[in-house]
Amino acid sequence: MLRNSVYPHSKLLQNLAKVLGRCNNSSSTGGGGSATLDSDTKREVEHHENQATDWWNQNGTMEALHALNEIRVPFIRDGIVARGNVKSHYVNTTKVLKGQSLLEVGCGGGLLTEQLARLGAQVTGIDLAEKLIAAAKVHLTELSPELSSNVKYKMEPVDQHAKANCERYDAVIVSEVLEHVDDKVALLEACVRSLRPGGSIFITTLNKTLPMWVAGVAISEYVLSLVPKGTHHWDKMISPLDVQRILDTMNCQTVLVNGSTYDFWNNSWRWINTTQMCYALQAVKDSE
Repeated sequence: MLRNSVYPHSKLLQNLAKVLGRCNNSSSTGGGGSATLDSDTKREVEHHENQATDWWNQNGTMEALHALNEIRVPFIRDGIVARGNVKSHYVNTTKVLKGQSLLEVGCGGGLLTEQLARLGAQVTGIDLAEKLIAAAKVHLTELSPELSSNVKYKMEPVDQHAKANCERYDAVIVSEVLEHVDDKVALLEACVRSLRPGGSIFITTLNKTLPMWVAGVAISEYVLSLVPKGTHHWDKMISPLDVQRILDTMNCQTVLVNGSTYDFWNNSWRWINTTQMCYALQAVKDSE
């Protein structure tokens, strides 16, 4: 199983509560990282920070995100391997991504970050939410210390990170992030800038369709309460074609688009032959 099967025990929750308490104190004294964010981005950050203590609970509000690892981790792994960027002696091993340098933008509490590190990759996770970065660090230290040398977390905007890490990464992952961002062009431009020529950018997000809005947002958030209310917004959703068009202007060729859907009754994701609901996209930055 790709999912972490251990929900944080009481000691971990106590340690996390202490760390989050320090984050609250920092924010109240003006030391919080969200002070320079615009009001809409700040609301998004605060909305997700409200889930920080529950982020690693597989049976809580993040259970669908935990389950998503079952398909998004292989999608990223196989996409990197398919480009011929993995040394042959690592293919078909448990450390297939050893030697790969990855950036996860909007890493949250580290659910995907840790799983990619378990495949041998060196992963840098960045996020705007101080409490989520704190939760990611606590979980890494308390429950996954064997990954400490493979994972680095930073509370940092992607544009700032890209300035200091131009063309550094073999792959950049933007998973379940675009639907929370207003300026998608600026975010993707910074992601591509940090990507080396020949490297891949991987994106998973919700499509901007009526079926997705009705089933994936209205019903899941406001009827079944599978996701905290107010998590997704119609005006921030985007179609795969629009993402592809943006990436085309940045010399990134889309090589794969897969449709996916979430079955809430058994908490599982599966690939489907339409992108009407959700989708995963891989694009490759031109080598020239």
